[in-house]
Amino acid sequence: MRITKQFFVTVFLLCLVFSACTSGLRQEERSVGGDVPDPAKPPEEFYVVGPGDVLDVALWKDPSLSGPVTVRPDGFITLPLVNEVQVAGLTTEKLRATLEQRYREYVTDAAVTVRVEKIASSEIFLIGEVEKPAAYPVAGNDTVLQLLTRAGGLTPFASRHKIRILRRAGEKVTEFIVDYDAIVEGELEQDILLRPGDRIIVP
Repeated sequence: MRITKQFFVTVFLLCLVFSACTSGLRQEERSVGGDVPDPAKPPEEFYVVGPGDVLDVALWKDPSLSGPVTVRPDGFITLPLVNEVQVAGLTTEKLRATLEQRYREYVTDAAVTVRVEKIASSEIFLIGEVEKPAAYPVAGNDTVLQLLTRAGGLTPFASRHKIRILRRAGEKVTEFIVDYDAIVEGELEQDILLRPGDRIIVP
């Protein structure tokens, strides 16, 4: 049986097409129910306060003791009467109860509300075959490679070519599949910029 030059050319072109279709950043979208909580926007009573957040602290019937306050880098805020209060690491509900207890030393039947005006601190969640799986605070313009480096890198058992990033936006979840080795070799389109609430899963 004679195999012509045209046959080899055809096979070569098909291989190129297949390679192009199976490489690079893969992405798919799907919908979730509206009642499923968005990890980037937790219910306010469960939100954990962090440095840089702007809180609106209001004392009922006393506007002179109310107003916005920014959480300092050391995790404290300064309020009238009660002075220094450590708030970083507390949920807004726990902070409300703490402030009411502090204010009742000065104001009878103090009733406090705490609202998050601006979120400056949030987290990205990294799980699976990495050296230090954990929730990592967003440190600016973090990419996949930067966060994995902060986590100590991959374990020897990691599936390096199938790292998943799940991103929730409203009722839509986008899943990205990235290749760690391709990123290291310079394929920067796969080294995507991360957002608060992203889930990174290293199988």
